[in-house]
Amino acid sequence: MPVTIKEHDFQPDAAENESVVKLFTAPPLAPIQYVDMSEWDQRPIPERRWAIRDRVPANQAGLFSGEGGTGKSIIELMKNVAHVGGRDWLGSLPEPGPAIYVGAEDDVDEIHIRLAAIAKHYDLTFRDLIDGGLRVVSLLGEDATLCAPNRSGKIEATGLYEQLYEQAGDIKPRNISIDTLSRAFAGNEIDRAQVYQFARFMQRLALVTDGGSVTVLSHPSLAGIASGSGLSGSTGWQGAFRFHQYLKSAKPADGEERDNNVRELQFKKNQYGPLSEPVVLRYNHGLFLPEVGLSDLERAARDSKVDDVFLCALRKFGGQERNVSDNKKSHNYAPKEFAAENDAKQHNIRVVELEYAMRRLFDANKIHNEKYGKPSRPYFRLAVRA
Repeated sequence: MPVTIKEHDFQPDAAENESVVKLFTAPPLAPIQYVDMSEWDQRPIPERRWAIRDRVPANQAGLFSGEGGTGKSIIELMKNVAHVGGRDWLGSLPEPGPAIYVGAEDDVDEIHIRLAAIAKHYDLTFRDLIDGGLRVVSLLGEDATLCAPNRSGKIEATGLYEQLYEQAGDIKPRNISIDTLSRAFAGNEIDRAQVYQFARFMQRLALVTDGGSVTVLSHPSLAGIASGSGLSGSTGWQGAFRFHQYLKSAKPADGEERDNNVRELQFKKNQYGPLSEPVVLRYNHGLFLPEVGLSDLERAARDSKVDDVFLCALRKFGGQERNVSDNKKSHNYAPKEFAAENDAKQHNIRVVELEYAMRRLFDANKIHNEKYGKPSRPYFRLAVRA
């Protein structure tokens, strides 16, 4: 039979009532501290700080994702050596200073081999790296967890994290590399709350450097590879971090053979500035270096040569009444057609370089889309502007 519950059955005695009040009374909160802007009219606007100008903002944490075996660790080590040695990194100049690399996927011998090639390229010795402040930790086969969920699912820092945080506060590195996410984060990658909590700990680590950055290396999911996002798990990863770089194997254009030594580094997110153009890299003697060289003069000379090859090919095709298009989906896409010509092959000019050349030539008003065909049904083709 049904049971009738009367109101007085829920009335606690005095002792119980006191414990209930204590249980449900929230602790007093400190007043909200609003930013004092009263003197901002008289103060100069602060200059934005960068660990690597226009690529990596200072005091921020970011992601560097890429498929396994594409070369993330090598490129990240190159960046750290560039910080320590005051050298160029893929066409940019990182802020000079110490760097920390925390690796959990390679042993000490492998790291030695990689750093030897990098140091030789930059004309540095290991003594130079040590004196410049490069610290390397190899945790292969050990527990490399920096953050893990407690019993309630909240992400907490581990003892290893606290040690790294203390060291970062003392050393003030320009970059801290965490290689990789899967070893450092023991939480759920598809749980947005846990993702943001982990990102908060990485942000805390970046702030204690006072001008440096934290770069977390990660592997994208199959969906992230297919979509080109370079992410895995929750979409919170893109929102939680202030910069994101993605390394991928360069996809060959139609008619081109795959070159397994070529990569493309894409800059997917830069919260505080414009996105840099992708960098095409080639593996050479243990390093990944820009396809067209490192110096501005070399790059300018290469760009000029590619522009000339594009214009010569366009004139040649025009004289042969072979129309080409700037539409990438077209069967007669100009960069793809020109890359198959002997002149482009002779100078090892790839489709992607001819695509950049086409943009430059459009911007310089040296080429245009020319109308042809019947007035009732016009077509367009690329042509050299007279």
